[in-house]
Amino acid sequence: MSKRAVVAILITTFGNTAAVMLPSLVALPLIMERIAPDNKETALGVATGIIAFGTMILAPVCGALSDRTTSRFGMRRPGLAVGGMMAVAGLTWLGLSGSLPAAFGALTLLALGQGLVNASHAAMTPDSIPEHARGRVVGLSSLFGLLAALLAGIVGPQFIGNQLLMAAGGVPLYILTFVIGIAIYRDRRLSPAEVPQQPLIRTVARAYVFNPKSAPDYSWVWLSRFLITFGVAFTGSFAIYYLTDHLGVTKKELPSLISVNNMLSMVGALVGTIVGSFVTDRVRSRKPLILISALMLAAGSAVVAFAPSIPFFFVGSALIAVATGFFIPTDGVLVMSVLPDGGRDVARYMSLFVIADQLPRSIGPVMAPAILALGGMTALGGYPALYLAGGVVAIVGGVVVRRARGVA
Repeated sequence: MSKRAVVAILITTFGNTAAVMLPSLVALPLIMERIAPDNKETALGVATGIIAFGTMILAPVCGALSDRTTSRFGMRRPGLAVGGMMAVAGLTWLGLSGSLPAAFGALTLLALGQGLVNASHAAMTPDSIPEHARGRVVGLSSLFGLLAALLAGIVGPQFIGNQLLMAAGGVPLYILTFVIGIAIYRDRRLSPAEVPQQPLIRTVARAYVFNPKSAPDYSWVWLSRFLITFGVAFTGSFAIYYLTDHLGVTKKELPSLISVNNMLSMVGALVGTIVGSFVTDRVRSRKPLILISALMLAAGSAVVAFAPSIPFFFVGSALIAVATGFFIPTDGVLVMSVLPDGGRDVARYMSLFVIADQLPRSIGPVMAPAILALGGMTALGGYPALYLAGGVVAIVGGVVVRRARGVA
């Protein structure tokens, strides 16, 4: 295993996450409030949608382009460099924006840059890390991402009052980590003779298409991630409302309880990720591990659904976090083992999993009010029904992965 590759993967994960999470956690709501005080809610919704949907939609195209890069610098480093520069420009532009068109333009540039970065970065692990060590690398990368998000959450509020620093305060770290990571990474090189001779427009169009019949294992693993992430999305966005509307927490009590819950969830995710990353490298039968993580998630959801008091809510939330952390490295390694086409289009197929991850996070909260309304008509109540629904969907995701016959 290349230590240079591991270091490059981890430090670019840290720099990218810290720089991008800083405006996401702190700057966006405040910038929208400053430049559109009368429509701040709508403006914030559009802003977050540009980032979420832009990154998701662009990822497969960027992956396909990365798989066809014949630069003498390699296949992945150009995407990291160009995407990184675009992201830096987008963050800086956001910090200087004084109108909604300018802010939305900055976020569009940021989304495009992130599409290039994420597509290239996702391919680095299957390109350069042997299968027996991928679980630990994926787990460590997840840990570095969590630590970077924690750093952004701590540092970001210190910049309130300075829009440029709120949006672009992480840019120096971004540049430093990417310069080091790109310099030390030993990239794959692709000969022009190995690139399919087809028009660029066809390459772009094919980026979103694959035949489930010719890649059944990949398709079942994709569906499994989609469903399990859907289960997480059902529960993650409504914890505050559950506390206030279902458990009767007052506004005065809420801040401290949210802090405790966030801390427990962070610790739970760290524990789950560490355990999952080592177990998945030791136990080669990963489909049962996916089912175990889904069952843990469902158990946590059930504990929350029937929680008679706040301590039980904390236990359930922590169990959900442990399950999610355990799932990330296990699923990540399983994905790499079912990539179609003999590894020719690694970045494209890895990027398609961005859709399996981001789409349920986007539509899950939109569907939740309907489940709350239906649950409110039953003896369970709306929020217990929502958490139970999330658990059921996760179990279905853990079961369908067993249909992937070519992997253990």
